[in-house]
Amino acid sequence: MKNIVLGSLLFLLLASVVSCKKDPKTDKEEIIEEVVDSTDVVEVIEEKKPVVKKKKIPKKKKPKKKVIEVPPGAPTFESEVARKYVRDYEAYVTKYKKAVEAKADMDSFLKLSEASSSLTRQYRKLISTLPAGEIEKMSKYMNEKAKQIDALNRQM
Repeated sequence: MKNIVLGSLLFLLLASVVSCKKDPKTDKEEIIEEVVDSTDVVEVIEEKKPVVKKKKIPKKKKPKKKVIEVPPGAPTFESEVARKYVRDYEAYVTKYKKAVEAKADMDSFLKLSEASSSLTRQYRKLISTLPAGEIEKMSKYMNEKAKQIDALNRQM
C-alpha cells in the first residue's frame, strides 16, 4: 500500500512538472519584455534658510506735544525751543545767584561759565528761527535778566 501511495504521489509530481513545460504553440513566438524607465530623476535640493523672526514694528503714535513750562514771571512763547531756552536760562540765573550768595569757589563759577557758553549758542540758533514779535519779547526778557546778573555781580 505504501508503494501505491508513493507511486501515485510520484505520478502527480511528474504530471505537474510536465504540465509546466512550455506550450509548443507559443514557443514559436518569442516575447521579449524590456523594462524601460520612463521617469526622469530630478534631484531637488532645498536650501533651508535660517528662520528670522520679524520684529514687530510698533505703530507710530502721534508724538505728544511736549509742554515745556516756563517759570512764573517769564514770558511765554509759541516756540518750544524758545520756552526751553527761557527755562534753561532761568535755571542758570538761579545757580548764579546761589554761587554769589554762598561766595562759592572758582570751580562753581567755571561750571557756570560753561553753562553760559552753551546758552549763548542756544540763543544764536533761537534768534534765527523766531518770528519778529517773539524776538521782541525775547529781547525784553534778556535785558531784564542782564540787569539781574549785573546786580548779582556787584554783590561780589
